[in-house]
Amino acid sequence: MIGTQRSGSNLLRIMLNQSPEIVAPHPPHIMERLWPLLEEYGDLENPQAFSRLVDDVCLLVETNPVSWKLGQIDRAALEEACPEKSLVAVYFEIHNLLVRQNLARDWVCKSLANVHFADELDRFGGENAKFIHLHRDGRDAALSFRKAIVGEKSFYHIAKQWRAEQEKALELGQKLPADRFISVAYSDLITHPETELRRLCDFMSVQFYPDMLEFHKSREAASTSVAGKMWSNVQKPVMSQNTNKFMREMSPHDIAVFEAVAGDTLSKMGYPLMSDFDEENQRLKAQALETANPDDLQKRKAQASVMQEIKERLANSENKRHVA
Repeated sequence: MIGTQRSGSNLLRIMLNQSPEIVAPHPPHIMERLWPLLEEYGDLENPQAFSRLVDDVCLLVETNPVSWKLGQIDRAALEEACPEKSLVAVYFEIHNLLVRQNLARDWVCKSLANVHFADELDRFGGENAKFIHLHRDGRDAALSFRKAIVGEKSFYHIAKQWRAEQEKALELGQKLPADRFISVAYSDLITHPETELRRLCDFMSVQFYPDMLEFHKSREAASTSVAGKMWSNVQKPVMSQNTNKFMREMSPHDIAVFEAVAGDTLSKMGYPLMSDFDEENQRLKAQALETANPDDLQKRKAQASVMQEIKERLANSENKRHVA
């Protein structure tokens, strides 16, 4: 999965985890946490450097708030299974280990920050790597960030992050074929869960299981819920009304700040804006003319007339060329 946190990724991954064909663990955010530190390990072709990296990946998994139930991971076996000495190889192989442990077919990683490493994931995974762009109205995601222990806290900074990550995901969707990229809106997932899950299962070439709709009764939901307050909702049935909360809980000023930063992306993704900046701009321009010094307006009148004549002449010339 790719996108921005606080967009329903835990809900979706627990739903998918109900399939016996899929493992969708709570992520230790391997790529996000270790990619920025890769230079500190040195040349990964050096056996000691690569072993250190493998060990650190295992430590992240073994200390994850929601257990993968792998026990003590065999570092040497994991290292041997990697087809190349890279972080992405270790990331794939430790998920493959979980697949084998659970007698499943495939895995899903819900670490939405992987949108920043999509090129590397695509390079290593090739045509087998598929991407689920899970997205939520950025203003609702921002509201959720304000209540969570993680993430930015000012609406300005959350808007910058949301816009950047959504644009990366949209760009990836333009590059990949339709059988490797799918877009899922959180609002659709909670209002039409079976429809969206069936669509996702078709995309992943797995069977739909009714237990996916009973996710909140699962052991995974229980262990996730007790691991952190911000995940407590996963033990509840689908909250179909959990949309547009920002309309009730964000101030007009906070909404305006978010939309000033990310309004273009909100509109592009079909989320209507609440602040009409164009209308406000036109109103202020008209107000400036009404309150302007009459002498200043008169001095600009001659040049304004010249500019109008130039525009009309050029427009007429353009029309004549089209007719010819």
